[in-house]
Amino acid sequence: MSIIWRYLARTWTLTFVAAILAGASLYVVIDVFDRIGEVLPFSPSSTSLVSYFLFKLPKILFDVFPAASLLATLVSIGVLSRSREILALRACGISTRRIAAPIITCALLLSIGALYWSENVVPVAATRSRWLWDVELKQKVYRGVFDAASIWYQSDRGFVHIRRYDAGTRRISGLTLYEADRQFQLHRVDEVDSVTWQDGRWIASGGLVKELDGNDLRVRPLAPGEFVLDEDPENLAARKRRPEEFSFAQLRDQIRQLEARGLAADELLVDLHHKLAWPFAGFVVALLGVPVALRAGRGSGLARGTAVGLVIGFGYWILTGLALSAGRTGTLSPMVAAWSANAIVVLLSAGAFANRAAR
Repeated sequence: MSIIWRYLARTWTLTFVAAILAGASLYVVIDVFDRIGEVLPFSPSSTSLVSYFLFKLPKILFDVFPAASLLATLVSIGVLSRSREILALRACGISTRRIAAPIITCALLLSIGALYWSENVVPVAATRSRWLWDVELKQKVYRGVFDAASIWYQSDRGFVHIRRYDAGTRRISGLTLYEADRQFQLHRVDEVDSVTWQDGRWIASGGLVKELDGNDLRVRPLAPGEFVLDEDPENLAARKRRPEEFSFAQLRDQIRQLEARGLAADELLVDLHHKLAWPFAGFVVALLGVPVALRAGRGSGLARGTAVGLVIGFGYWILTGLALSAGRTGTLSPMVAAWSANAIVVLLSAGAFANRAAR
């Protein structure tokens, strides 16, 4: 490994560390001011507040990683250009590819590290931060969280099992309510095929009522308007486990369970592919940032190149959001929705590098 290779890699890495720390700090400050008003009425302890944001930090670092990678690429090359070091390298016959190689390699290695981070650190920390927010800070009674494939919780009427809840359409597929007395003796079971939120209430469609009286069992159809569910859609959605609380393997298992029951899992499939695509966003934006920064050159070109790069980065996030939304609604396949932004940036990077090589 040459001295130049190590120098360029160290310059980019130090800039990246500064960028991700600055981005995470700004994120935390904004989040503190955004959320502190929600918990102040509950007089939370300072320990709980600090613990909540500490456990949220791994997810924040993961979220700002691509932006830090892009900013590190633009700034590090811009600084080297301003100090005429890029010009000196070119005068010595160092090609664009050799200048880009250490930066792109560092970005790729960090992307692999981000993938490991998202699998082993983020799910545990995100689950803990959610518990701290709900129980310690907002002082809610802990009633558990819902998996993607199955929901169990206790209501005032008894125990509820939901096979699948789609927060987008506000539709429950397969619900069973077990009603018991104070001695936990089961006396009634409501089995509902589907429940949909309409006009401010749950509307049940199809189902059976099983009434137990000692050793007698009576089964009858569920009458219209007979079924009542206390939970509103917002409460169900708030208690549902978020994608970041699952590892890739856990989310894949949830999808398999849903598909085995004949239920649609397109939304979760998008999240599954996005778990792999997002860590490599740091690599692909660095890939595009190198030719943009090199083209800017010194002086006012540095500011212009940085502005162009940030516009490209902002466009990347917009494109990612639109693609994910299209995937969740079924307009795009889950894999295309998750990877399309990365693929487009790679194509733009290839064109930018080819353009520089031709000049």
